[in-house]
Amino acid sequence: MRTGKLGVFCAFLTFCTIFAIASAHADLYWENENITKGIPRQPDGTRLQKNYFTKAAARIEPGDGNIFIVDYNAMTMYSLKPGEKTYSTMDLNEPIGVPSQLSGPDKEKMGKMMGEMMQLKITPTDETKVIEGYKCRKILANIAMLQGVYWVSKDVKGYDELRATGARVAKAMEKNPMLRQMNIAGMVEKLEGFPVYTVNTVMGGTVTSTLKKVEQKPLDPQLFKVPNGYSQKAK
Repeated sequence: MRTGKLGVFCAFLTFCTIFAIASAHADLYWENENITKGIPRQPDGTRLQKNYFTKAAARIEPGDGNIFIVDYNAMTMYSLKPGEKTYSTMDLNEPIGVPSQLSGPDKEKMGKMMGEMMQLKITPTDETKVIEGYKCRKILANIAMLQGVYWVSKDVKGYDELRATGARVAKAMEKNPMLRQMNIAGMVEKLEGFPVYTVNTVMGGTVTSTLKKVEQKPLDPQLFKVPNGYSQKAK
């Protein structure tokens, strides 16, 4: 995979994960401190990532100047560049990375093949420790070229609400053969906890993420819309 597309790919995987844990009863906001080190064509450094989730939409601000919005009902992801006031779209009904010129059966077959290559593998452990005030359990989670160590906790505010919508999201993911094969919608059930501290290794580098804040509060619906004045990039 070309490193120039790594950011979008990781954002997409993040959204796949969050699809499985989107809030069922209350809006949810949380912050992660992300430390990137040694990833090709990405600067080392520390960023604060902001995450906004409702039962209908999601918004992630990775802290690098970009914004990602997902409309669950439309199965569309919007990638915004505020500095340029531009945005692009990704149809989540379409298999990711599959050539658009392929016919329906061929597209389904290739999407399934890619999905099998990107199967999520989760290995629980019995190791526990307290991180950021939460009692956490260590989980190994690998997908494609990402090798992750996840410390998760059931004590994080909003965890029960996050897990409650897995079935609804799993049904939505049936539209995409690749996502269906990845079985992302079952990730939280397998993790059995909210990620508090994670270390993902990719392309010889690492991204370390620490949960810093969680709030259950009403979120402004405008957060999940492309602002006026933005122009759409040609595909």
